[in-house]
Amino acid sequence: MSSHKTELYYCEICGAEIVVKKGGDGTLNCCRQKMRCKKDG
Repeated sequence: MSSHKTELYYCEICGAEIVVKKGGDGTLNCCRQKMRCKKDG
């Protein structure tokens, strides 16, 4: 999975959120699981 600039990702377990400043390849993880991309709307 690749992330793109300005995407917002969140953790379904602890609620942590991050905004991507510089996109790239890889997986964002928190609480031992993949973070989910928060979709607009």
